[in-house]
Amino acid sequence: MCIHLPFVEMRERPSQQSKVVSQALFGEEVHVSNRLDGWVNIMTPDGYSGWVPADSFVTSENPYSKDLEVTRLRAHIYGAMDTEFGPILSVPHGSKLHLLDSSDPRWLKILLPDGRQAFIQKGDVEPEPFELVSFAKKFLGLPYTWGGRSSFGYDCSGFVQMLYGKLGKNLPRDARQQILQGKPLPLNQLTLGDLIFWGKSEREIMHVGVYLSEGEFIHTSSRENKPYLRISKLTDFEWSGDGKACYPYRCGRKY
Repeated sequence: MCIHLPFVEMRERPSQQSKVVSQALFGEEVHVSNRLDGWVNIMTPDGYSGWVPADSFVTSENPYSKDLEVTRLRAHIYGAMDTEFGPILSVPHGSKLHLLDSSDPRWLKILLPDGRQAFIQKGDVEPEPFELVSFAKKFLGLPYTWGGRSSFGYDCSGFVQMLYGKLGKNLPRDARQQILQGKPLPLNQLTLGDLIFWGKSEREIMHVGVYLSEGEFIHTSSRENKPYLRISKLTDFEWSGDGKACYPYRCGRKY
C-alpha cells in the first residue's frame, strides 16, 4: 500500500471531525490493519497508526521504486514536459520518485504511485551538500502544523524526526518518545544538533527543539503567537524553564 497524495492527515478515529495524530507522506509504504465506512487504519514506517480516507493510497504488486528525492521545499510534477500546462501534483521536500528516463537535458520522466507517467524538472531533485545549520534554516517560516511531517508544515517532533533522518538516525514520531533515546545532557553542555525538551514535568514532555549555538535553537511552535518554524533563545521567557512559563520543565539530550 503506497500513499499517492502529497500527504494525508491521520486521525484518531475514522472521521473528519476527529483530531489529527500524524501524517502519511507521498510514496510511503503503509500497512493497513482495519477498514470502516470508507476509512482505513494504517501504520506508517515510523510505527505510528491512524485513520485515513480509503482513497489515500494505492495497491501495487511491486514496491514503489524510490530512485530520486525532491530537494526543494516543494516541487511541481507535470503531465507533460512543459510548465505552461500547469502541474498535476505538488509534492513536499524529501518525496521519493520512481525514475523512468533521464535522457532529456531538463526533464526527468517518472512513474507515480498510482501508475501515471509524469515529469519533474531536474533542478527539483539535484543532490545538495548537507550542513545541519544551513539545511535546517531553509525551513524557516513554514507554518506550524499539528501532526505535520512535511514541508507543507511540521509540528515540533515532525521537524526533528525529519532533520535527524537526514543525519541517518531514525527517531520515533513524538517528543515524548524521542526523549527516551540518547543520553541526558546538562543545558550548559549543549552543542550543535543536540535536542532540548520542554514540558509540564519530566513525565509530561510537550515540545522539542534542535540546539544551534550561543543559546539559540530551531523549532516550530504556535506559542508566543508565532505559529511558524523559527529560531528562539533559551533565555526567552517561554523557553527559559521559568516556573510561570507554559513549559516549566526543560532538559537536554545527545544522540
